[in-house]
Amino acid sequence: MPHKLPLKEIFKIILPPVLAVVLFIIALFGVIMPSYQTNLMEHQKKMLREMTNIAWQMIAVAEKQEHADIIPGEISKQIVLDHLRGMRYGADNLDYFWVNDMQPVMIMHPYRADLEGQDLSDFSDPNGKKLFLDFVNIAKTSKEGFSEYMWQWKNDASRIEPKLSYIKYFQPWGWVIGTGIYLHDVNRQIDDLSRKLILISSLIIIIVSLLTIHMTRKALQTARNHINAENALKNHQDYLEKLVENRTLDLTQSNQQLHIEISERKTLEEKLFLASITDPLTELYNRRGLHEFAQKQIQLAERQGNLLYLLYMDLNGMKQINDVHGHEMGDNALVEIAHLLKAFFRKSDIICRLGGDEFAVLVVAEKQALDETAFITRFQQHLDSANDAAQRPYKLSISVGIVQYDHQHPSSVEELLSKGDTLMYQHKKQSKSNRPT
Repeated sequence: MPHKLPLKEIFKIILPPVLAVVLFIIALFGVIMPSYQTNLMEHQKKMLREMTNIAWQMIAVAEKQEHADIIPGEISKQIVLDHLRGMRYGADNLDYFWVNDMQPVMIMHPYRADLEGQDLSDFSDPNGKKLFLDFVNIAKTSKEGFSEYMWQWKNDASRIEPKLSYIKYFQPWGWVIGTGIYLHDVNRQIDDLSRKLILISSLIIIIVSLLTIHMTRKALQTARNHINAENALKNHQDYLEKLVENRTLDLTQSNQQLHIEISERKTLEEKLFLASITDPLTELYNRRGLHEFAQKQIQLAERQGNLLYLLYMDLNGMKQINDVHGHEMGDNALVEIAHLLKAFFRKSDIICRLGGDEFAVLVVAEKQALDETAFITRFQQHLDSANDAAQRPYKLSISVGIVQYDHQHPSSVEELLSKGDTLMYQHKKQSKSNRPT
C-alpha cells in the first residue's frame, strides 16, 4: 500500500510555484503596469505643456511687436490666430490649438468655426461639465493647468471621447490658449499591454498548476521517481525564467519605441522653435531670433569684456523697386541682400531681418575695436561688386547705423536697435543730401 506523502512535503512542492506565480502577478500588475501607466501619462502631460508653451511664446513675440508699434494690434492678433489655426501635430497631424477669452467667448477653433464669436459660459460636455468656465477658472487662479472633459474626436463631430487639455493664460491680450490629447489613445496602449500580460500570466498559471499536480503524483512514487520529479521541477523553473526573460525583452523593446517617439516629438519641437525665430523669405533670423541669441552674446560680453557692435541696415529705394518692378522683384532684392550679408559677415555674427526692408547684424569684435568707417566702406565695395555683376534693372543701396555696446552703460537689445535705427536714418538723410542735384 503506498504511503501518503506528508503534508509538509506537499507544501514544499506546491508552495514555491504558487508563490512564484503570485509574485510574478504582483510585479506585473502592482509595479510594472502602474509605473508604465504613470510614466506614459506624465510624458503626455509634458508634451502638452511644451506644445502650449511654444504657441504661447509665439503670441508673446507678436504682443511685443504690437507694443513696439511694429505691427498694428488687430493685424498682429489676426496673424497669430491664422498661424495657430493652421498648426497641427500628432501621429495623424490632426491635433490642434484653440483660443478663447475670459468671458468665455471662442476666438478661434480650427474644427468648430460655428463656436467662434459665441459666449460659451453655458456650454457643457455630455457629462454636464462646463469646460470653458473651467478653463477660465484655471486661468484666473493659476494662469495655467490641466482640464479633463468630453469633446469631439479631432475633426469628427459625431464621435465624443474623453480628452485631457493643457491651457495657459496670456494676460496682455486676455487670451486662453490650449491643446489636448485624447485619453482613448493612452488607454488603448495600456489596455493592449494589460491584455498581453493577462494572457501570459494565465498561461503560466495553467502550466504551473499542471506541473504541480504532476509533481505531487510523482512524489508518491519511489525515491528515484522523486528525484526525477525534482529534476523536472528544475527544468520547468528554467522554462518559467525564460518566459520572464522574454517578457522583459518585450518590455525593453516597448521602452525603446517610447524613446523613439520622444525623440521624434523633440525633433518636431526643435523645428517649431526654428520656424518661430526664422524669417521665411530670407531664411535669416527674425526679430525674435535676434533677441534669442543677441541677449546671450551680451551676457557673454559682460563676462569676457568682448566688444559688440550692432549694425542697423535699411535697403534704400525698396518702395520704388516694388512700385516700378513689382513685389516679386522686391522680394528678390531682399533675398539677395540676405545672401550678400551672409557672404560678408562671419558665421559667428548674428544676422537677422527685422521686417520689411530693415536688417540688423550683431558683430562680436572680441578685444579689437571696429573701424566703423572702414567697415562701412568695405561693405559698400562688396555691394558695388554685386551691383556690377548682377543683371537687374536696379542698384542695391543700404543705409547703415552702427552702435557699440557700452559696458559702462549696459543696454538691452531693443535699446541698441533704437539707437541703431536713429543713426541709420541720419546716414540715410546725409546720403540723400550728398547726392548731386
